[in-house]
Amino acid sequence: MFAMNQLQPQLESPTPRDRRTQIRVDVRIPVQVTFPGREEPITAINQDISWGGALLLISEPLPKQAGPLKITLPWKRDEKITAHAQLLRARPLQSGDYLIAVRFISLSPRSQSRLERLLKMLSACNEMVEFDEENGLVRELEVTVNDADELRHMLRQIAKGRHTVTVFDAYEANQSISLSITGTRDLPGIRLRARVVEVRQSRSKGFDWTNLYTLVLEFEHPRKAVRSFVKLLLDQLPESSSDSGHSHERPDWLRSVPLAKPTKADVARQAVRGGDLSSLEMDFPDALTRLIAGWGDPESFEIMFRDLVLGDQGQPGGWPTEAWVELELLQNVHDEAYGMSPTRKSVLKGGRI
Repeated sequence: MFAMNQLQPQLESPTPRDRRTQIRVDVRIPVQVTFPGREEPITAINQDISWGGALLLISEPLPKQAGPLKITLPWKRDEKITAHAQLLRARPLQSGDYLIAVRFISLSPRSQSRLERLLKMLSACNEMVEFDEENGLVRELEVTVNDADELRHMLRQIAKGRHTVTVFDAYEANQSISLSITGTRDLPGIRLRARVVEVRQSRSKGFDWTNLYTLVLEFEHPRKAVRSFVKLLLDQLPESSSDSGHSHERPDWLRSVPLAKPTKADVARQAVRGGDLSSLEMDFPDALTRLIAGWGDPESFEIMFRDLVLGDQGQPGGWPTEAWVELELLQNVHDEAYGMSPTRKSVLKGGRI
């Protein structure tokens, strides 16, 4: 059996924030657990399950050898959900059984998809679980990219097993999240399971008025599967992005800061901290984020503003009056603080209709 000091997790257990953002669903089902050094799995009874891991009841003695476990959950017919997991903690019971908490560390894309579907179905059937599409099963991070070269750089970084992204809201270290990289202008997107391994507050030119955080992410998928997926996406990218978002006109600092789009949860947190939301914050957070990305540099801001008003990012039928007034106000404030770009030195303010 394990000595108690051998049961200490190699990594920290989930933080309080991690627990709040991952819905746990009570479900008693038999699962197969394969311990390191053993070929034959043993049967355990799942007690609850979430995006991040599971709580299992095991009646057999735990092995002395530590290492990743393999957990197999039933799906349908001959199909299954397979996850590699790490033992976080174990508690012996008076009955002689063990209650062990495990954290998922690697799932194939197919198993991840099945796990999400299972959690949604179980949540819908469990009246004790407060689940809605806005909050979801896990905290999400969405990054929008409209430049092929920028997306190519991000994908190559992902293929190496890590990705760095700058966001406006702090995430917890050791938190498992869903990372969505969405390509605009017919660019492909990718959605991956990731873990935040490092969080640090950062600074960048033009963003001294707000908090920025740099996240280092690692991916909870087999490395081979991630590389294969990335290669497939890279093959779909156009050779040149010279006409995509005027990337050649962007300053180096803007190209090097992949700013994540705020999620609905992020917007809600900002509302709690800052009071009432503006029309742009409430209904068009993507537009606001694009302007923020160019803030402080007249040429970059002009590119973002023109794209919102005249390009593909504009609103069908035009902007609502309140949103348009706020856009004009932001442009006026930026002009006063940083000046107009050399390409727009007229009273008509070229980006306006």
